[in-house]
Amino acid sequence: MSPRRRVDGRQEWPEGLYKRKLRGIDRYYFKTETGKEIFFPAGTSFIDAYQAAQSYNEQYRNPSTILATKLDKYNRPLREWIKVVLARVKSEEELGENALSTFEKDTERLNELLGHVLSKNITSEHATDYLNHYCTGKSKNVYNRKLSFLNKFFDYMLDEQAVSTHPSAGKKWRKIKRVEKQKAQADLDKAGYIAIYEAAPTWLKVAMSICLQSTHAVKELHRLKHKITKPKAGECGCVWFKEPKKMWCDLTRCNVVTYGNMYIHRHKSQHKKSSFVAIPITEPLKAAIDLSKTDRLICPYIVRRKPQRNNKISKCCDHRFQITSNNISREFSKVRDELGLYANLPKEQRPTFHEIRRLSAQSLSKHGKHLTQRMAHSEETTTKIYTDTNDIEWIEVAPLAVSL
Repeated sequence: MSPRRRVDGRQEWPEGLYKRKLRGIDRYYFKTETGKEIFFPAGTSFIDAYQAAQSYNEQYRNPSTILATKLDKYNRPLREWIKVVLARVKSEEELGENALSTFEKDTERLNELLGHVLSKNITSEHATDYLNHYCTGKSKNVYNRKLSFLNKFFDYMLDEQAVSTHPSAGKKWRKIKRVEKQKAQADLDKAGYIAIYEAAPTWLKVAMSICLQSTHAVKELHRLKHKITKPKAGECGCVWFKEPKKMWCDLTRCNVVTYGNMYIHRHKSQHKKSSFVAIPITEPLKAAIDLSKTDRLICPYIVRRKPQRNNKISKCCDHRFQITSNNISREFSKVRDELGLYANLPKEQRPTFHEIRRLSAQSLSKHGKHLTQRMAHSEETTTKIYTDTNDIEWIEVAPLAVSL
């Protein structure tokens, strides 16, 4: 069926572009190849609507693209393969929430830049364009992460026979010098912690105290429940004893009163065995949990507050009073800056909430392997990132002399 004849004066308009009154206002709209009508915002100029329609037609109504797809069923626009690759990554790889979200955002960028290109027309030049477009002015770390994404993505494409050659194969990684590996953020010292703690609202005091005692981060703290019946995967919470118990601690060589166990399933490494840890609830940890109860809010979560606005519950939460991990971090930085602490440093270098974990780790560093288990790390080398300092340490050697 041939398309309807154009109104006089509109014969030169791109295919799919139309105009009609909507609620008394003349509006340009576009009809996709599936027949769906998409209206441009009110006030859109003819030139902008014209260019948008032309761009769409080049990608979706290009005769050469349609012909190439018919000749080779694997030679399809990249935007179609992106859906296939994304589905495979979700089903075949056990990526954490953050890693999967990053991968999805990278595929969106790839679609934005190269979605209209036929898969077998993609060359190393396209990969270079992607890296230049999204990495210019960024750190070597960012470049290497984007290159890693391209390598993974085109590995799947090769497996699907969607590309003839690997476009990003042979691309050189950016070598990061030792001086560039140094931690950008300054350490949080004890005086800074105490000052922020004293000025913080009660719920932030609770979060800070539990982080200091447990060594665990905001992703775990915001999910931490006052009471759970038994530990299970994906949940963080406390199982209490009926009566306090005295436990012998080999590290401190004394009896320690405990009130139960705080079970933490670490979010970042949730698929590893080391991500499950049970921390005895000692007196300082119990004091932080009891401080939470002084707000008299009815909520199963330890770190909570009554919201100031009647907003929807965040997708990261399941209770109105539960606080997101981002809000915990933001409030910490807000109090830090209001006090004028670390004002001599650029904002991106000032210690964040996460540095409490480092402060805690350094205080407990003498316990070695036990600290690695407490922090839910699979390797001691990861723990060392937290316990190492930038201070120069002079190694004293034996008073030896050489005699000839």
